[in-house]
Amino acid sequence: MEMNMDYVLSDIEKTRIEMIDLAQQYGYSNPNVVLCSQKLDSLLNVYSNIQVKH
Repeated sequence: MEMNMDYVLSDIEKTRIEMIDLAQQYGYSNPNVVLCSQKLDSLLNVYSNIQVKH
């Protein structure tokens, strides 16, 4: 389970950085930024669910 947690945290950080970069380049309402934000939301939900199970 720990490896899964590390993977999720790594993916969260990568997605967060990608979203910030895209938003700076294209603005917050750009469809790619919105998709990236939705992906980040999903990852954060996964992380939260893992935390609850511990």
